[in-house]
Amino acid sequence: MGHDRADCDELGLTRELTARLESRSSTATLLGVLNNRSRPLRLKTRTLIALLVVSNVLGHFSLSRGLHEVGPLVSFAPWPFIHAFLNPLVAAGVALLMVWLISQLSLLSRVDLSYVLPVTSISYVLTALMGKFLLHEPVSTERWTGIGLVVLGVSLVARTVPRTAPVLSRSRNLP
Repeated sequence: MGHDRADCDELGLTRELTARLESRSSTATLLGVLNNRSRPLRLKTRTLIALLVVSNVLGHFSLSRGLHEVGPLVSFAPWPFIHAFLNPLVAAGVALLMVWLISQLSLLSRVDLSYVLPVTSISYVLTALMGKFLLHEPVSTERWTGIGLVVLGVSLVARTVPRTAPVLSRSRNLP
C-alpha cells in the first residue's frame, strides 16, 4: 500500500515521503500513524476513565466512613483488621478499590501513563469535595489552592493525545 501511495520503490521515513503523503488526501490516516498520533479518545477509554474516577472516589469515601465507625487500628495484630473488613462500608470500599485497580490496569494497557495519572487525578478534587461536604472535614485554603492547581493540570493534560507510543504487535514486536 505504501508503494502505491508514494509512487516509489523504496520507502524511507524522510521528510520527502511525509511531504508526498501530505499532498494526498487519502493518506491522512497513514500520515497520522507516521507522525505517531493516536485517534481521539474512544468511548471505551472515556468510560474506563469515568469508572476509574468514580470507583476511586467512592472507594476511599467508603473506607473513610467505615474506618471512622471501626475506630483506630494501631496494632499489628490481625484481629482488629479482620473486624474492620467485616464492616459493610469498609468491605464496600475495598470492593470499589478492586474495581479501581482493574480499571487502572485496563486503562494503562490502552493509553500512556503520562496521560492516565493526570487525567484521573480529578479524583483528588472529588475526594476533597466529598470530605468537605459529606464528612464535614475542614479543608484549608492551601488545600483548595492545591486542588485548583490539580484542576488546571487536568484540563491541560486532557487536551493532549492519549497515546503517543506505538502499539507493538504481539507476534513480531513491530509497531
